[in-house]
Amino acid sequence: MPFTPFHLGPALFLGLVFFRYLNLPAFLIANVIVDVEPFVVLLFGLDYPLHGFFHSFLGGSLIA
Repeated sequence: MPFTPFHLGPALFLGLVFFRYLNLPAFLIANVIVDVEPFVVLLFGLDYPLHGFFHSFLGGSLIA
């Protein structure tokens, strides 16, 4: 199942804990972008893995 609260839930918790050091809206948006990739793959029927580039260390680092 590609759409879960696993990115937003922990991000919200960590964003509130480290509110002093993080920009909460930017941190939450970066974590939601990770879930957009599987949605686009399913929506357009692309021949691409659901957990592709943005689920790698390089992709996650670029959107962070």
